[in-house]
Amino acid sequence: MMRRGTIATSALVMGVVIMTGCAGTGGTPSSVALSEAPGFPSDAPIGEPWNDSDWSGEPLAWISADGARVTVITFGSSACPYIGVSVESLDDALIGIGFEQAPSEACTDDLAPHTHVFAVPEGVDVSGTPLEAEITLAASAFGPVEPRIVRVPILAAAATFGDGGSPSAPDESIAREVVRGTPDDIVLTADDLERGVPLAFWGEGRATVRVVTWGSSGCPPVAQTFTAADPGEAELRFGPNPAEFCTADFAPSTHVLDTPSGVDDAATLTLIVTIVDASGASDSYRVPVQD
Repeated sequence: MMRRGTIATSALVMGVVIMTGCAGTGGTPSSVALSEAPGFPSDAPIGEPWNDSDWSGEPLAWISADGARVTVITFGSSACPYIGVSVESLDDALIGIGFEQAPSEACTDDLAPHTHVFAVPEGVDVSGTPLEAEITLAASAFGPVEPRIVRVPILAAAATFGDGGSPSAPDESIAREVVRGTPDDIVLTADDLERGVPLAFWGEGRATVRVVTWGSSGCPPVAQTFTAADPGEAELRFGPNPAEFCTADFAPSTHVLDTPSGVDDAATLTLIVTIVDASGASDSYRVPVQD
């Protein structure tokens, strides 16, 4: 695809407005995050939310496929980002995470994303219970303030891995990997961009098949089943992406799938690709796998 930049290229960055005031007397808060960085990660299981009319700057959160880490994106001043100062289990389905700002004399007046990764605290049930995060945001760059507390759902990871051809839950992908855009060795033509229909390419050693779909770059369809069918054919079914926020773009996404058993990798292979949308409507395509 056209890989997207950070929110610095977004219309939400409204320019720099200098805010003055007395900085807090305390030092910079200590972060308890495993890692943190400015920007919106390309592997997020949710699209960039600023195109959604109902979004008003709330954080986004998701859990890793192994249930060990929770990622939270906060939005605020790029010059005075939030710092994760606490993470705890409030109950078996609720994680409490606290954020503060470092003391400052000036902050940009923008709404930039900052990504924080935390270890999931003990006492949280990650076995399938829907999880939430209770997030406390203290905009304390200019001194003590009353914090804002919001609750947000903790989404599933971008993809879960399974054996090619195995059925999965509707919101779980059987793909090994889902990539925004296309790998460097897949070059799309102007006709591909114009038509916007699925494309398929062999992976290395024909052990995998790489399928390109089109739509929101933040919410690509979810590969659900991939099975051998008639000689020289395999059936691939996609369901809708369950993400609540999706980018309003039309871009390619590449799904890397294990070649299903029963497919002769020396023969010509055609995929019968069915894509079901959120309304239940579906489209089917005959897609030859290209070398």
